[in-house]
Amino acid sequence: MKRVTSINGRIVPRGKEKISIFDNSVLYAEGLFETCLIVNDEICFLKEHLDRLFRGLKVIGIKIPYSKEQITKWMNALARKLSDEVKRIRMTVSSGESEFWAGKKGRPQILMTVAPHTMRHQPFKLYLSPFEIDQDSVFRQIKTISYAIHAASLKLAKKNKCDDALIMNRNGKIAEVSSANIFWAKNKTIFTPPLSAGCLAGVTRKIVIKEAKKLGFKLLEKDVSLVELSKADEVFISSSLKLVIGVSEIITDKKRYKYQPGIYTKTIRERFFEITRLS
Repeated sequence: MKRVTSINGRIVPRGKEKISIFDNSVLYAEGLFETCLIVNDEICFLKEHLDRLFRGLKVIGIKIPYSKEQITKWMNALARKLSDEVKRIRMTVSSGESEFWAGKKGRPQILMTVAPHTMRHQPFKLYLSPFEIDQDSVFRQIKTISYAIHAASLKLAKKNKCDDALIMNRNGKIAEVSSANIFWAKNKTIFTPPLSAGCLAGVTRKIVIKEAKKLGFKLLEKDVSLVELSKADEVFISSSLKLVIGVSEIITDKKRYKYQPGIYTKTIRERFFEITRLS
């Protein structure tokens, strides 16, 4: 696969994209990440992604010696290294080498990789994960690299021939999809779980809420069970790399719930294609 990587703003040759095994991100999953869509060399919603990143840095106590402006320059420069019209860029902030294991506290590392990206157009099939997230954890509000629950959920979804996993919280309410936020429509209203349900404060989620209201749609945040979600007229998910895309099925070990993307999914998806200038 074509890709270009930089570490702290310096391009790294293929095969040399490495950090220390004593980095706290490796030892303790202490770090953050952001993934952005790039269209014609423009990084979509970059300000929102960087704002969330820096909020997360405060929460976990990582101090990086780089400003948002410097990181923006690095990301834009890296984005131009590939000529593809649609690309994705992932930025990971590691917390640096562990003083306990390396004998010194290392500086945080800013790791970035850009690669071509293909937009998905087929609706998603979701598998209900048996794993639950803690809706009361402050770490649910930041994009931490500690993704074990989500990774395990996605593996199970793939094993069951689904595209992604639907994850509940410990209260038995819908939280999110392993790589996206979730929305549904019923009785001429769009719904989505509140942040208090434990879902990530998604950049695309926030913009969906704003744009849906601009389009004249009624949108409410609501805690619901899977039974309530199963009665929806249509379901869609949102993320930085998917933008907005419909859900065709939610599959559990006992039942299958089927949906058809409707006016809400199609209209909001089209709006995102307009905003990002995707063809």
